[in-house]
Amino acid sequence: MTSIEKMLGPSRPLPRVGAKARIAHFGGDFERATVLAVHEEGRRLEVRCEGGEVLEFVLSPATARFVSAASVHGPRLELLGE
Repeated sequence: MTSIEKMLGPSRPLPRVGAKARIAHFGGDFERATVLAVHEEGRRLEVRCEGGEVLEFVLSPATARFVSAASVHGPRLELLGE
């Protein structure tokens, strides 16, 4: 890691248990969520939606976004900063 990388840190929030997130549903609706578990070195996450449902998301190697583990056309997960 170069000194500039150490100064700047990651360009987006890293997944961690307890982190706040939002789920982007098809059609533009958003729902708040909280990260419950982090697996596979941060590439697979379990989150609890504000309604209580638990969903699983995986990091897409093609887009570097968290997408639904259940369906290609499912919702996306966005991690929120502090």
